[in-house]
Amino acid sequence: MNLRLARYVDRWGGYAVCYVLWLIGRLLGVLRGVMVVPPLRGTTPPRIGSRPKQPRRVLAVKFYGLGNVALIVPTLTALREAGIAEIDFLTLPGNAELLRRSGLVREVLSVRVGGFADFARSVVALFRRLWSGRYDAVLDFEQFMKLSGIFAFLTRAPVRIGFNTEGQARGWLYSHRVAYADTDHMADIFLRLAAPLGIGAPTHASPLAIDDDDRQRLQSRLAEIGLEAGEPRARLLTLHVGTGPNFDRIALKRWPADRFAALADALIARHGARIVFTGVGAEESVLIDKVLAEMREKVYAKSACDRLGMGELLALIEASEFVVSNDTSVMHLSGLVGTPVVAFFGPTAPRSYGPRGPHDVVFWEGLYCSPCLSNYNLKMSRCVDPVCMRSIEVSAVLARLEAGLLRVGPGSTQPVEAREIRV
Repeated sequence: MNLRLARYVDRWGGYAVCYVLWLIGRLLGVLRGVMVVPPLRGTTPPRIGSRPKQPRRVLAVKFYGLGNVALIVPTLTALREAGIAEIDFLTLPGNAELLRRSGLVREVLSVRVGGFADFARSVVALFRRLWSGRYDAVLDFEQFMKLSGIFAFLTRAPVRIGFNTEGQARGWLYSHRVAYADTDHMADIFLRLAAPLGIGAPTHASPLAIDDDDRQRLQSRLAEIGLEAGEPRARLLTLHVGTGPNFDRIALKRWPADRFAALADALIARHGARIVFTGVGAEESVLIDKVLAEMREKVYAKSACDRLGMGELLALIEASEFVVSNDTSVMHLSGLVGTPVVAFFGPTAPRSYGPRGPHDVVFWEGLYCSPCLSNYNLKMSRCVDPVCMRSIEVSAVLARLEAGLLRVGPGSTQPVEAREIRV
């Protein structure tokens, strides 16, 4: 399925579908004598002094973005801490394993997007599940997609909470419309969806399940690609050069392949690193091959593209001294595991999506044209010259690492002096 086209169809076709369903909701409200949906442009502020009724069964919805799902984990933790035990999650199949490993959801429902016919069949089956799910509340974590709001409405849940993103008319079908603004970190913005239920921030983090079987499978995969992680004095590092599915003319969020190659060479030659490149799919496999082709020290760097399941990937992140990544899912997974991450930002703002650990390092130029990818423009930019990413020099990255993470070494608790670096 052409996902860029699907976003435009959802944006414009969704207006008509949401408006018709809103009219149906208003009619049902008149017939039942209760409010099913608020007025079209109404806001839904809380009633002062009222205490929200805690739901028993909750459906969470987020389709795209494994990294976004990772940022939703704290909200799921907060729901469980509040005593909500029955949480189902509607998402794409590629996100299911992460959710299962979190131990926070009862069941993962999915919709397939391989092709239109496959999508239509899965939607029909899904509607039947949602109709009979008897959910008390739905939390829609999508920031701009209208399809998720339609699914939420069709569950018939009395409480439907979602973002009322300015200019997108996506709040029409919610009972509780949460104001959206790119003013905070996305993990905190997601947490705001729990506020209408009277639920605040979690008191602890929920660790992902990584067991000895995952670690043993990782060692087998590393041996298969010719990399022995247990070499004396070797630093195991993970580098992620891709950025997942691309909706623009070019992949705007990628640090150039030659920069990754030069950085990997320096880490190997100067610090005895052993490098594992991670990725998924043919496009990222080609990208990794391009990086390896430009390296001088490639004997100590291997591609694990398409070789790691979720368990092995998490075990690799756990075993790595630190991870170097563009703004994509591996960066967010590193945050859940607790491994320091070195992240490159340009078209997106680290204020909204950056890593938040005490050892994490972010490189961002902060050009006047950035950020150009946001939830207001469906994460689709017209930029064809990502100078923001090319401006991050290898020498600056290496110097910062040698002054911080590479100097501190594995296992240290000494924080990095400055998390956001403007080079």
